[in-house]
Amino acid sequence: MLGTRHSILASIAILATLASATFAGTVEGSATYRERIALPPDATLFVELQDVSLVDAPAVTLAAQRYAFGGVPAGFELTYDDTLIQDNHSYVVRASITQGQNLLFTTDTAYPVLTNGAANSADLILVQARQDAVLENTDWTAVLLDGAPIETDRRPELSFVSGGAFSGSGGCNRFSGTAEISGNRIEFPENMAATLMACPSPLDEVERQFFKGLQRVTTYAAQGNALALLDANGEPVVEFSRKQ
Repeated sequence: MLGTRHSILASIAILATLASATFAGTVEGSATYRERIALPPDATLFVELQDVSLVDAPAVTLAAQRYAFGGVPAGFELTYDDTLIQDNHSYVVRASITQGQNLLFTTDTAYPVLTNGAANSADLILVQARQDAVLENTDWTAVLLDGAPIETDRRPELSFVSGGAFSGSGGCNRFSGTAEISGNRIEFPENMAATLMACPSPLDEVERQFFKGLQRVTTYAAQGNALALLDANGEPVVEFSRKQ
């Protein structure tokens, strides 16, 4: 009986060792995005390790993990069955940030790992998901200029219709034009149609800074009732709240 017990215990130990050895591989790294904006508290980061060896077939997911998103850079670690890895195959890591069913950010390129000289780590840069129609038929009031609150009685306003057409007020003068919008990229024209009224202080300075700021804008980020126009470094130039 004692010998049988020892045999059972030994078998259990061997199985435990084999089980721990099966999932011996890990891929780790970080995920970030360039825009300097905070995401909602219920946003989640989803990271996948995929086999992309077959060109004409869907990628095969070998490991995946979802994390509560607490800000960037966000670290991740994926554990995979290393018996599935073949030296002549290609493996990549992809990621996305979502809020419920809404895709906010995603990788737009594959990050190779494990084989063909690649390491077992990757630092991912995510880009904002395409939002071509997000701005259509929306109205906004500026609340921050270069990070500083706008405290004048009248604040700049901006409205979009279809095809990038926009209009608004700098707080004093009206303006209009058509912006070039592609995905989350936006470019305002240098010569916008605008009235030329003299503005009292401090409206004149706010308006001047607002118009000047629009020329620095290269991308935008919209989330719920907030809109940020960003410069080439991902820094907010003008931040708006949706008009109710």
